[in-house]
Amino acid sequence: MKTRREFIQGLIVSVGGATALSACGGLATINATRAGDMGRFYSNNEMALLRRLSDLIIPRTETPGALDANVPGYMDALMSDWANDDTRSEHREALQLIAARLDSATGNFLEADEATAIAALSALDASAFDGNSSLGGYRATKGYITQSYFATEEGAVQELKWVAVPGRWDPSVDIAGEA
Repeated sequence: MKTRREFIQGLIVSVGGATALSACGGLATINATRAGDMGRFYSNNEMALLRRLSDLIIPRTETPGALDANVPGYMDALMSDWANDDTRSEHREALQLIAARLDSATGNFLEADEATAIAALSALDASAFDGNSSLGGYRATKGYITQSYFATEEGAVQELKWVAVPGRWDPSVDIAGEA
């Protein structure tokens, strides 16, 4: 369970990351990623792991999933253009730990069938959020995935169903005073 402070920090990172990318103007580039693509920050293997994790954590349903919203490309841009060296290093170490844990549970996480991959990821997730302090990198990575998703247009508009004016708006309503 997240504390209020952790939630606010995550919100700041999410909003700050989106603001930082938009503030970079032409410097920040969110590349569309496909299977086999290498990012500007991520290696081929890291990008493949991130794509699989993103797809399993936020799959496509009646709304777009993380891959539809290009979460791996968004995260690649954040890590390339916004994250500091310590964050990049910690994130890379976390991806290595995640890959090792999931590969040991499945044989090869990237090639495992969906049911096996989901079972392994669910076990890792349960362990990470049940107090296993060695899996803080997984918790952070899952946070990056979800925050990146909700910072994209697909996540904000279609998943959260954001509307400019919620409810009914009548621009011209007679107001009768009480007698």
